[in-house]
Amino acid sequence: MDNQSQPAESMSYCIPLIRGRYPSLARSEQKVAKYILAHPAEVIKMSSIQLGAEVGVSESTVIKCCQRLGFEGFPHLKMALVRDLATTPANAFGEVEPGDSVAVIRDKIFQTSAQALSDTLKVLSETELEKAVDIIKNAEKLVFFGVGASGLVAHDAQSKFMRIGIEAKFDQDTHNQLVQAALMQPGDVAIVITHSGETLDAAEVLRLARQAGAGTICITNYPESTAACLAEVVLLTSVHETALRSGAMASRIAQLAVVDVLFMSIAIDRHEDSMSYLVKTRKAVSSRKAK
Repeated sequence: MDNQSQPAESMSYCIPLIRGRYPSLARSEQKVAKYILAHPAEVIKMSSIQLGAEVGVSESTVIKCCQRLGFEGFPHLKMALVRDLATTPANAFGEVEPGDSVAVIRDKIFQTSAQALSDTLKVLSETELEKAVDIIKNAEKLVFFGVGASGLVAHDAQSKFMRIGIEAKFDQDTHNQLVQAALMQPGDVAIVITHSGETLDAAEVLRLARQAGAGTICITNYPESTAACLAEVVLLTSVHETALRSGAMASRIAQLAVVDVLFMSIAIDRHEDSMSYLVKTRKAVSSRKAK
């Protein structure tokens, strides 16, 4: 069953789910979710009444929050939370702070990046991946879209697919991205990369691509974001970014991993052609080495 339609209480994760659906919760429900993310071990020992009192909301708000997240009730959320904590290092989300040594910063960055990949693996639906691969396999042209750090991932994706003989485009200028989206045709595929799913450019690109009859794929952290709701296929990441990591470090790594899965799936599907193109492009690039 697809992770995105599957009841949350039957899943093996909780923290990535809360993080992804947090923006769609009501303000009072966000208080509950924020406390759970900050104190997961303590929440396991609480009743819904105790959690509500700790956060300053009613028991019914706690229950409603659980249901909005996809759980039948608070006990089911706690069961999923127990499973999460069994596989999640306690210091995985340590924030870099003033006074941290270089070694501590190293450890925190690597732990957070590793956790981003682990959590993304939990929420990345096999069904949605297969849909995306099928759409890409039959595409006339791929056009990648993204701004900021997501634009770097889009550029990397364009380079990868071009190297195996697939027509792939990316333009970092946002106006040109809108023009490219408007000029897409049926058979083309727009792949939009956006961590928040709420940037105006990402949403508008998806609207224009859909109007043009192109296929649409969105790689995002938030399943109920504007961009996710506009896309035909949604590939989820699960990343916790903090204020000091405003450069989207962990989210970029998760996005790159998703792109690599798509790329390798296509490259293996057309293995002989891919190897032929890779040999040609490798020769072309190696000829530019200094002698």
